[in-house]
Amino acid sequence: MKIIVSAVCLTAAFALPAMAADPCPNGQVAIFRISTLKPTGTRAGFDKAVQDQIAWYRGKGVSNNKIVVAGVIDFSGGAPALSGKDIATIHYDPPAANGTQPTPDDGYKAFVKEFRDNTDITTEKTVCLPK
Repeated sequence: MKIIVSAVCLTAAFALPAMAADPCPNGQVAIFRISTLKPTGTRAGFDKAVQDQIAWYRGKGVSNNKIVVAGVIDFSGGAPALSGKDIATIHYDPPAANGTQPTPDDGYKAFVKEFRDNTDITTEKTVCLPK
């Protein structure tokens, strides 16, 4: 599995290759991730990492991106139930996708560490969502 490292998720946070032409002319580029809690990780720690990631972007003057966190429905036990280990994120308008990713610094490293301490990215795709 190829994982493009960016924070969440690592959201979003390491650099993606710059897109030369608009690959999504009638939609909106987003990074979709499924992250899995580590045995020692917590959802509260993951949520704090997301908050710190957004705060880092805002502190760098980036205001058009948005990260949505969602529960994952698990169907493996028969009846559908909210997963206790998987978390989905959608990072709308990620700066890395359009070549405007701020330069990583200590604040960046801190929220990436929060993500890594709590979760592993198990799936990551850059997608074209409808506007």
